[in-house]
Amino acid sequence: MVMLLVTSACTNAEKSGKESNSSENGEVLTYTFFNASSTGKDVNTGDTKIGKMFEEATGVNFDIEHIVGDSNQKIGTMIASGEYPELLNAQNATADVIDAGGFVPLNDLIEEHAPNLRKLYEPIWEKMKLEDGNIYILPSGVSNGYIKPPNIGQSAFFIKREALKEQGYPHPKTIDEYFDIIEKYAKAHPKTNGAKTIPYTLLQYDWHVGQLFDPPAFLSGEQEGIIVDNETLDVSVFHNKDITKKWLGKLNQINEKGLLDKESFTQNYDEYLAKISSGRVVGWFGPRWESGTALDTLEQDDDPYNDFMGFPIVFEEGIKDQYLNPESFVTSPGMGLTTGTSEEDQIRIIKFLDHMAKIDSQKLITWGIEGETYDVNEEGRFVRTQEQIDLVNKEEFRDEFGFSALGWYWPIMSGTFDDGNSVDPNVQPEVAQLAYDEVDKEFLKAYNIETFTDLFTEPEPAPWFPFWDATIETGSEAQLYDQQSRDLIKRSYPDIILSNPSDFDSEWNKFKKDFEKLPYKAYEEVMEESVKKEASLMK
Repeated sequence: MVMLLVTSACTNAEKSGKESNSSENGEVLTYTFFNASSTGKDVNTGDTKIGKMFEEATGVNFDIEHIVGDSNQKIGTMIASGEYPELLNAQNATADVIDAGGFVPLNDLIEEHAPNLRKLYEPIWEKMKLEDGNIYILPSGVSNGYIKPPNIGQSAFFIKREALKEQGYPHPKTIDEYFDIIEKYAKAHPKTNGAKTIPYTLLQYDWHVGQLFDPPAFLSGEQEGIIVDNETLDVSVFHNKDITKKWLGKLNQINEKGLLDKESFTQNYDEYLAKISSGRVVGWFGPRWESGTALDTLEQDDDPYNDFMGFPIVFEEGIKDQYLNPESFVTSPGMGLTTGTSEEDQIRIIKFLDHMAKIDSQKLITWGIEGETYDVNEEGRFVRTQEQIDLVNKEEFRDEFGFSALGWYWPIMSGTFDDGNSVDPNVQPEVAQLAYDEVDKEFLKAYNIETFTDLFTEPEPAPWFPFWDATIETGSEAQLYDQQSRDLIKRSYPDIILSNPSDFDSEWNKFKKDFEKLPYKAYEEVMEESVKKEASLMK
């Protein structure tokens, strides 16, 4: 009888994805958080220092699982089976999970059990509601003021530092100047560490498509995603515009010269990261965070010139760059509680998230422990010693401490705390300046700047940013365009880029003809409505 009861209890725990353990403080419940936005290491939060502190305070920890393979396929399987982890970040498939009834409404849960979470999301509370009035998703990075970052975390055109040093620290401003530097270096160094040098690579895999999609806007002095007329707030897509043809033409040109990585359109995310971390790549475009794990590896090797420096490249001199993100209020993607949770579980999880939303917890998640990973000076400013900076930059330490597991993707602030300290230590001026090593200072001096973003123009206010946060009705023509255009672009752009230059125009015209069949006008209307709505809310 006892054996049967134990077996039954274990089976029920396995079905729910929840495990019950004992600790000195009583029962500890383990839930599963599946994160389709990241390829990090699977880990239990209770095995990290921060996570253990949260566990002791709440009686809850999480097994964090990350995507392996195609995220949409994985989420599709969840939807088909109706079996979900308790906590889920579905990335691009978020709307599909909502439509399938996989996420539970959070409004009442937060109002009744999570006052700190409610306060954290106050700036975007109404914006988080869908048309049915419900909130299903908790996004990360809730803005609390704009601070210009000292280092590039978002998109830029990056070049290997060794190439810059070797050529006398040139300052490329146009796309032609950028690729000239890459071409010269690649010709002088056909091999790197015995392997073939990769002049320029890009990533087109699963939801990672920005490296191919976004440059036309940035090169034209626009913010990513859509073109917005700042006077009229009219919106247009640009994939069928001359600026996109110009960008694809440049890629076609460098491909003809042998400068484009032949595996750009077939490599997966891990293969891409491996190339960046190998030191073989000379240049690439994209947000730094997307290649972050590979770049962190390069920063810790013995050659500081293997690292990269980002530039705000435009088509022609005179174009005002807009690479830096303006203050934004993002409502998706993010995490949601699923129908795989009982009412009791939902309350336990929301209380865990509420504990994370406390200011002291937010400082713990971002800065760590005073006296260990940061100090406070006489003016109340958070600072780090060089030893502390070196410590928190070590991947092994970040993993063990919990910075890796409990940072981004969870409810977290951005901007500044009420005491004036930056939420992100890397943006705190006192930390940023001290974090620069001798080679960093060499490049700062060479380019006559104090921080690496001094090369970038401050962003123009854009209350509608980011564009992809707009609500698009499921099954609408606008949603149909969003998916069909991605499919068409991923299928057609490689043909255009890899074509013989004599066939470039015909391949472009073929794509443009197919693009015109898509309901992009419906998409523009939805985005324009969203832009004007957000602009009116900010007045």
